[in-house]
Amino acid sequence: MANHLVSGGTDGVGRVVALDALANGHHVVVVGSTQAKGDAFLTAADQVGASGRATFLCADLRLMSENSRVVDAVRARFDRLDRLVLCAQRYLTRLGHTVEGVERNFALTYLSRFALTYGLLPHLRRADRALVVNVCGTGTPAGRIRWDDLQFRAGGGGLRALAQAGRATDLLGVAFARRPDTRDIPYVLFNPDVVRTNLQRELGYPWRLFALAALTLRGKPVEAGVAPLLRLLADPPAERLSAFRGTRPVRMTSRLLAPGYDPSDAARLHAETERLLSGMGRVDLLP
Repeated sequence: MANHLVSGGTDGVGRVVALDALANGHHVVVVGSTQAKGDAFLTAADQVGASGRATFLCADLRLMSENSRVVDAVRARFDRLDRLVLCAQRYLTRLGHTVEGVERNFALTYLSRFALTYGLLPHLRRADRALVVNVCGTGTPAGRIRWDDLQFRAGGGGLRALAQAGRATDLLGVAFARRPDTRDIPYVLFNPDVVRTNLQRELGYPWRLFALAALTLRGKPVEAGVAPLLRLLADPPAERLSAFRGTRPVRMTSRLLAPGYDPSDAARLHAETERLLSGMGRVDLLP
């Protein structure tokens, strides 16, 4: 019986992962941003006789204060963490910042994943066969890190900020896998490819139209997109870092994709992130 934490676990990919874990007898904590969806998840857990193994935490993961609260709650609930599945995501194409001063895409898509990963690293290390899965858009060349203005304080398009956050998630995996204290914890970057979720409907125009057209042409039901991920969770890969787009491994060393997985960029982003969190007084979320 394993302990799971699934961020973004009340909807889409995360919900399927969480309910599958409960069906297999595991303990699951899910994090979501709305109480109504959390209640619906707990009702679904109760219907399969798993209410005693399901926990819901309502949190706005764009805020590091909320990530700290989640980390504390998971530490109190579990003595170890076997599976950390990072799914919380929103497609925000209008530039904006949180009350903590962080660009919103960067805060949720990247910084929250950094915070949960490293805030719970001691618990992951206590598990016999831990695994971290970052559900993201890996395997695409889009996006670059805006080193001179990570938070887009000088302005800029929200789509560029969204793309930067996606690139940062890949680099998070690269940096994690190169640390000596994570040697026994495989890290998987997983792109479910084109699946029918509500995320695309959050895009601004005209991007929403393009996304909905792609869904019509190529979109898969969430359950079909998640099936390869469920197999990875049941039987983790041996590699310290691996990336998949659906069932296909991503060639991270290919000429097209290699710049997005550059180890020197990963180290630089990690250092910048440590400085950012330290400046926010969130040393509890640092490795």
